[in-house]
Amino acid sequence: MRKFVMTSLGVGLAAAFLLAAEPSKQTGEQELRALVPKIVASWESLDTVKIEPYYAADADLTYFDLVPMKYNNWAEYRVGVKKALFDPNRSIKLNMHDDLRVHSRGRLAWATFTFGADIVNQQGAASHLDGRWTMVLEKRASGWIVVHEHVSAPLGGS
Repeated sequence: MRKFVMTSLGVGLAAAFLLAAEPSKQTGEQELRALVPKIVASWESLDTVKIEPYYAADADLTYFDLVPMKYNNWAEYRVGVKKALFDPNRSIKLNMHDDLRVHSRGRLAWATFTFGADIVNQQGAASHLDGRWTMVLEKRASGWIVVHEHVSAPLGGS
């Protein structure tokens, strides 16, 4: 009988722990579902001051973008994106498609989605680009922050 009680107590505590942990995961994923569109919207500002609070500035974090192939850290990203994307363009409108997926495991999470970008260059010519975006985020003292990103477009534009 004592074994049965101890086993039942152990199973009960394990179940309670798992149930208690699950809402935290759901809360984290809900936070991320609200955060990711804010990060995307910050890029429409064409202003790294508005974007960089969402990105980790650690010296050893790599970010992949459309051009060039990679940035070795946020400092490179900040300079490169200004030259490659912001300076040549007057505006950018990003439309996240309805396929946002968010997954979290403890202090790490990742989000994936596709998007459309409507870009107007400095001469007023408009263009459209369809792409995919993956963010890896880490929960730090200040909240969720992007520690890796991969933005790309399919070959042939589709």
